[in-house]
Amino acid sequence: MLNLLFLGIIIIALAVILFLVLRKFPHLANLDLHNLPEEKIYQKKREIINKRIEKSGSLLKTKVGKMLGPVGKLWRISQLQFRIYVGKIERLLHHEQVLKIKQKNKVVNKEEHEQKLGQLISSGEQQLKAGNFDEAEEIFISAIKVDPKSAAAYRGLGDTYLAKDSIEEARQTYKFLTKMQPDDDGVLVKLAKIAEEQGDLEEAIQYFQQAVLINDSFSPRFYHLAELLVRVGQPEVAVESILQAVELESQNPKYLDLLIEIAIICGNKDLALKGYNDLRLVNPEQQKLNSFKDRIDKMGV
Repeated sequence: MLNLLFLGIIIIALAVILFLVLRKFPHLANLDLHNLPEEKIYQKKREIINKRIEKSGSLLKTKVGKMLGPVGKLWRISQLQFRIYVGKIERLLHHEQVLKIKQKNKVVNKEEHEQKLGQLISSGEQQLKAGNFDEAEEIFISAIKVDPKSAAAYRGLGDTYLAKDSIEEARQTYKFLTKMQPDDDGVLVKLAKIAEEQGDLEEAIQYFQQAVLINDSFSPRFYHLAELLVRVGQPEVAVESILQAVELESQNPKYLDLLIEIAIICGNKDLALKGYNDLRLVNPEQQKLNSFKDRIDKMGV
């Protein structure tokens, strides 16, 4: 569209020049050249025509320049804007290519990083199972250097310390892991057992309670929690825990045995009788049945 506009302007300009030249020819023809010498007529006439043409051409050039000035300016501005636009496009394309390369390298590096981390953790676990605790410890520490946020690496290191009987190191590692993954019920159970071994039953109870709140599908945890609560003199609280264990495994003689014991301690005769009857059905050869029956009979109404 812009090319057609400029072509039209050029055609109009040429037409104006032709019109002006033709318009001046009558004036040139009317000049009085008879009084000039014959040999000067042709030269003089030529000079006059040339001057007229130069003057007309100069005026036309000025007029056309004024006419085309804004168009030329607009054209230059358009060219500049176009060059700027092209420059932006080139920069955007270059930036996009750089980002794609970086993203590709990032994906490759991430895959290599994860692969290396996985290999270290797998190797550490194999050494731990084989009883090579020092080698396992070294490998898990290397894994942590590769990824300081790897929960699996810290878990493996904690398990290694626990296997080496480095109880305090295991405890500190597991506690750090709970900050990274507070919902890891398995680690909470390990901390509970460490606290129990160190004689801190209250702390062990807290860890077991956190673990069963996160995951209530493991009956042994409820059973062990009930045992600890009885040991610290809280049989009333232990009732709920042992009932949860029995609910998960209703025919487990060990759980029914503890249920009867706790019910007798709490003076809950109905619960004790129910536990006794269930235990008798599950294990009629249980030697403690007679003892339980005598103790229940001695309980008040």
